[in-house]
Amino acid sequence: MALTASIYRKVFQVIATLVLLGLPAWADWPPIPPEDLKMMDLPEQKGAPAVILFREEVADDLNNYHSVYERIKILTEAGRRYADVELPYWRRAFTIDGVSGRTIHADGSTIPFDGHTFDKMALRARRGHIDEVRVHVKAFTLPDVQVGSIIEFRYSLRYSDNTFVAPEWLVQEDLFQRRATFKYIPYDGPVIMRHGRIGQGAAWTTFLPTQGPQPQLHKVLLSSQASRHQAGQYIDLSIENMPPIAEEPHMPPVGMLRYRVQFYYRDQFNPSPEAFWKEEGKFWSKDVEKFLDDKSGIDDAVAKTALPTDSPEQKVRKIYAFVSRLENQSFRAQRTEQEEKGIGLKANQGAEDVLRQRSGTHDDLNRLFAAMVRTAGISAWMMWVASREETLFQPQLMSTHQLKGEIAIVQLGGKDVFLDPGTKYCPYGLLDWQYSGSQGLRQSASKGTTEFAASPSSDYGQAEIMRLAHLQLGEDGRAEGAIKIGFYGLEAMDRRQKASLTDAAGRKRLLEDEVRKWLPDNSEVTLTGTPNWDETELHLATEFEISVPLATNAGKRWLIPVHIFQVNAKPVFSGSERVNSIYLWYKARELDEVHLALPPSLEVESLPPNDSVKFDYALYSVSQKAESANSIVARRDFVMGGFAFPASVYGELKGFYDKVKVGDDQQMIVRGSARAEGK
Repeated sequence: MALTASIYRKVFQVIATLVLLGLPAWADWPPIPPEDLKMMDLPEQKGAPAVILFREEVADDLNNYHSVYERIKILTEAGRRYADVELPYWRRAFTIDGVSGRTIHADGSTIPFDGHTFDKMALRARRGHIDEVRVHVKAFTLPDVQVGSIIEFRYSLRYSDNTFVAPEWLVQEDLFQRRATFKYIPYDGPVIMRHGRIGQGAAWTTFLPTQGPQPQLHKVLLSSQASRHQAGQYIDLSIENMPPIAEEPHMPPVGMLRYRVQFYYRDQFNPSPEAFWKEEGKFWSKDVEKFLDDKSGIDDAVAKTALPTDSPEQKVRKIYAFVSRLENQSFRAQRTEQEEKGIGLKANQGAEDVLRQRSGTHDDLNRLFAAMVRTAGISAWMMWVASREETLFQPQLMSTHQLKGEIAIVQLGGKDVFLDPGTKYCPYGLLDWQYSGSQGLRQSASKGTTEFAASPSSDYGQAEIMRLAHLQLGEDGRAEGAIKIGFYGLEAMDRRQKASLTDAAGRKRLLEDEVRKWLPDNSEVTLTGTPNWDETELHLATEFEISVPLATNAGKRWLIPVHIFQVNAKPVFSGSERVNSIYLWYKARELDEVHLALPPSLEVESLPPNDSVKFDYALYSVSQKAESANSIVARRDFVMGGFAFPASVYGELKGFYDKVKVGDDQQMIVRGSARAEGK
């Protein structure tokens, strides 16, 4: 895994920061203390792959650059991956230059980096989601990095004049940090903000330990002859011995948990969070209304989609189905600008454009849906929400960057119904999981105003997997037969989205590979059904033929797992302690039923006992019984009715999953039948 950095992090790291004092950046590398060269391990974190010895970051809006310097000690073989550096950035607005680096071995010998870098498009997986984000990165590799080496590199990220990029200091990294310093030199004069507003002076929101160091504002005395490029103030922060972010299974988004400081330019007339969000809400709602009011052709489209005699809900459902069938630009392979021009596709400026091009992004489609619903005479609004995949909405943080997607709200029967046709294959009445149970801004009934609101979370019944198997065990311990699988709600949506990015052979392989991962090793899986890939409202159903090595010979007896879809399941939680809260994406349910017939030569000696575990938020139930002298049926019901839990309930939650694992691993015992022995 390469050493990576988000655009928000790396836009403010440093080559040098002496611009503030009018001094040149250092030309040589800082000296390395002998004890750093000799370091073999990190006492504070035994077994750490590497440690950041020193990190220095400066954001300089006076001179339009943000810079980086970082020194890392490699402690283990796994730590050698930090020799590969990838620096994501937005190529249209920024350039990266001044890249240099070197490797210093434990004996003090030095190998300079040759300066060769290359640009490439890297894919960043989105946790729990169907697609990957394409990120432009500048990449390079530091030379001859060994265990015991020290690596260091520096570079600048530059942007155009009259542009200001307030930084986000990510104070906590994935590695332990001996020392790190941060400095921000904001522009002192008035700045033009979004929507033509005027701002002046930097402000910040901190997410730091209350007992630790905090950002400090420093004033600099300037003469009357001071130029635009001389700072009147700066903010800095210095930290020592900062532990890394604790990476644990099923934790909230890392970006939300890291210690960090978010900077922004202060709106002169709306300095408080309440005033900020009230004003931002007005601007956003105005933009939405302008988009929705661009309605040429909408009347005709609604008339062709819904009948005047339809009930309000019938009209909404038909409009939902119509919008869902349009090309979804957010759920397909990204086109280049040249490809977009070649097919005549332009950015949508209003609902009319979306309808005319029959294509739009996630938010475009949801806005078109709201415009059509309004045209049908039904109240509809938009809501702007955070993505739970990335963060949770925090009103004290005065930045709209934390709001990622728009969903629609339709009023039916006096109740708000939250809908998301802009998410491909999302069934009516559901939201993409990242936008469900989330907070943000919604348009209110009073035109032009907004209010804080929360979207509903899905129920476990809206994300189900049902599996049915009919198998015949052979004399050799191998079982063969057919299985039927149904994916419902969010589970169907997820697989349809993945399938939409490949061809027929790829879709077949996706399902077969998934089923194969559930079953014992060396299982053979063949898709025999025809999945209803292009449906949205119906569950995704299909069939398979399988052949699996199921029974293990134990002398005169055979051991056979009864819950075959769980044989490869790993423990959900393994650690005895927990630092972070628990985050499971969404509520879900699994229902399994396995019918297993034995050959005449075998009969059941014993079955595992039935068992059930129940909490307010979860249920697990298994039962096994004989259907005849040599056949059994095993049923399993697993429900997780929560998705977010504080760390304080980790012991109870882990205990539940441990019991599930024990129940899933139980085996039946079979032996030679009396009839077979008599022969």
